[in-house]
This record gives sequence, C-alpha cells and structure tokens, in this order.
Amino acid sequence: MDQNTLLGSSFVCDCGKKHSVPTKEMIYSRDCCDTLLQTALAMPSSTRYLIIADTRTYEAAAKSVFERLRNKALSISLFIVPDHNGESPVADTATRDLIINEAPEADVYIAVGSGVINDLVKWAAYLGKKTYFTIPTAASMNGYASANVAATVDGLKVLFHADAPSMVFADPDILRNAPYELTASGLGDVLAKSISSADWKLNHFLFNDYYCRFSVDLLKELEPVYLNNPERIKALHPEALQALFEALFYSSIAMTITGTSSPASGAEHLISHTLDMTADRDGRKHDLHGRQVGVASILMAALYEKIMSIETPHFTSAPENITTDFWGSLAPVVAKQYAGKKQRMDLAVRCLSDQKNWQKLKELITPDLIAPARLKNCLAGAEGAHCFHHIRDNGTPLLRERFINVVHNAHQMRERFTILDLAVLLGVIPGETEELVDRWVTS
Repeated sequence: MDQNTLLGSSFVCDCGKKHSVPTKEMIYSRDCCDTLLQTALAMPSSTRYLIIADTRTYEAAAKSVFERLRNKALSISLFIVPDHNGESPVADTATRDLIINEAPEADVYIAVGSGVINDLVKWAAYLGKKTYFTIPTAASMNGYASANVAATVDGLKVLFHADAPSMVFADPDILRNAPYELTASGLGDVLAKSISSADWKLNHFLFNDYYCRFSVDLLKELEPVYLNNPERIKALHPEALQALFEALFYSSIAMTITGTSSPASGAEHLISHTLDMTADRDGRKHDLHGRQVGVASILMAALYEKIMSIETPHFTSAPENITTDFWGSLAPVVAKQYAGKKQRMDLAVRCLSDQKNWQKLKELITPDLIAPARLKNCLAGAEGAHCFHHIRDNGTPLLRERFINVVHNAHQMRERFTILDLAVLLGVIPGETEELVDRWVTS
C-alpha cells in the first residue's frame, strides 16, 4: 500500500496486525484553509468550533484562520494557552486541565501550533471525546498525526495513547515562515528514525516483541530527498520542505498504526527526555526537542557502529539500582521504570552470551544502520545542531560534563530496552563514552 491510499484506510499487514489510520486526509497546499472552510461548511450548522493556539502561533496562523471562519458565520471560538513562567506553554496536567476547564465549549477542536499545542489539544480532545483537526505551524516534530501524547507527569516524560486528528491542514507558506531552527529541529527529529528502527528490531530479536517492517519502511522514498540534500532544507526549497514535513507526518502515522512510539523513538529520545526532565527539575530552560534528538542520534549511531564491530562480546551484570544522585527528586519515578527493565537486561545478557546469537544480531541490525558521519553531515549541512555544545541549557551552551552524565544515566528512565542498555552491559558506557563524544559530537 502506498502513501496515497493509506490515509483513512484499514488493512491487514504482513506483521499480522490489522492497521487502521484514523487521519482521513492530509492537505499540503497553500489552499488548505479553503479545504478546512469547506469541511466546516459541510458539517451540521450546529457544530461549534474552537481554535486553540498560543501567543506565537496565534500570530503565525490562528488569527487569520479564526477571522476567516468567523466571517462565514460559523460558530467559532478562540482560546489562547498562556505562557508558562514567561516561556512557551508546556504539555503537563495543569495546562491540560486549564484547557478543559476554561476553554469555551465546542464540538470540534482545531489545534494551531506545533509540538506542545498539538499534544495539549490531542489530550483534551481525547478526554472530552471531541473531534479535532490540526494546522501545523512548523515542520518541527513528528507528532502531528500520532495517537500518542508526550507530556510531563510528576516530573517524568511519558507517552500515552489518545486519538489522532481527523484531518491535517498544512500550508507550506506557514511552514516556510516558521523560525528556521524549528525546521532544523524537525530534521533532527526525523533522522532519529534510523536509531529507533534499530532499537525496535533489537527488542524484537531479544524478546520477540512486536515489530512491523511496513511502518519502518514508510519513509523510504522520502528519506533521500532530505538526507542527501541538507542544503536544500537550509534553503527551504519547496520540494525538500515538503519531503521533510511528509516524513514527519508519516512517521507519526507509523506510530499510530502500530500503537507504539517504537518506529520513531529510541535511545536518542531518552537522551532528549533526560535533558528536559532534569532541566525542569532544576527550574532551567531546555532546548528544542529535535535539536537535542539530532545530536543524540549522531552519538547513538556511533554507539551502534562501535558495538556492531565487536566480534566476541563480554558482558557485565546490569546495575541493580539507578543513580539516585543524578536523578535527585526524580529518582522514585525513574526507579519504577528501571525496575521493569532490569529483567530485560538480564535476559539480553543470557541471549547474547551465545556467540551464534551475537552474530545473528549483527547480521540483522547492521544492514539498515545509517553511519554517524552521514547523520552528522546532514545536520551540519542544514545548519542544525550537531554538537553537544549546540544544545542550549538555560540559554547557554550545554557543558560536556553534563552531557556525558546524561548519556551515562538516560537508559534508566524508561522500561524499553535500547542501544544504551546494550552499551552499559558491554561496558562501552561508561568506558568509552568520552571517546565517542569527543569524536562525534564535539566539533
């Protein structure tokens, strides 16, 4: 099945599951708001619409959309999500409750924004059993058509299931006019697929976890457009920008049809989540998700390259406990996640201590890996973040010591097994962390 017939479909996949795509249409056009208007006019006249944006996305797109729909005598309201401590809103339970309790009543929600606004509206719509549409304001992340919500609950970055939007209306002019670092952030997020797919396959091999090759291959035709031509991303070339947005969009479709974030989120996301969580814990500002993910993807690709070159592995036992000094007040919630992972780490050692299994794993994983140099060259060519010090930590360059500490401990925050766990079991982390960091993400 190709992408043109995928949306709104249901089909039995070779993976053994029946996949359903709840997003019926994605319109990528300068005329997408005309389609939104026609969609609204075709719905019952009693339908109430609510546009949800923040102060930035209101100016970028929501203001004009609101005026256009209001002028057609539709029942339309607007809710601006307030900033959080003088910064952009955050996806947490307090902000979710604010929308549920204070936003005007509506039958259809229209999210106008990128990551946080999309997650908040998806969350509120799911709990209120509302239909929702989304109007992206940047090609910055891979969650637009995902059924997952990424939020902070009790200090922990979590993912949980909601409903995907019914329709996505993407205007290339709006995307092109977004701050460029958001576009470069989107490139970092989509490049994570090479790591997340390998991590997913790793779990399938070790623990017989569910795996879907169809969802992994969804971006195959789009990938060369941005991976081989990063300068066209920087130039905001129409074809390259569309390929990037569609790659992000179909990456979110892959997560929706499989019911897991595994097609698009692996060890590289744990690095970013750990940076976010520890920054929030300390009252510090963190950087854009995709910028952090891009740098982490380079390092994780180097980690895969290093580990797949090992001929005969020598394993250590999994650490019994998390590093409480590193996690501080977050230690109790992280410890619960790590407790679920410990058994998997022990199983991995038993499986891979068999030399035949080790060779089978290498033969399975290696063919689909993208070399760290290729990922780095792509991000550098697009002028995206590709070194640890490009990541902002409270507005200043991230320090090497802090980044290394994050790499050493990020595997503890989620139950899912990743290349970070394998590196810990082999002693590559912490034994060779500094060497890898200095070689791949320092300059």
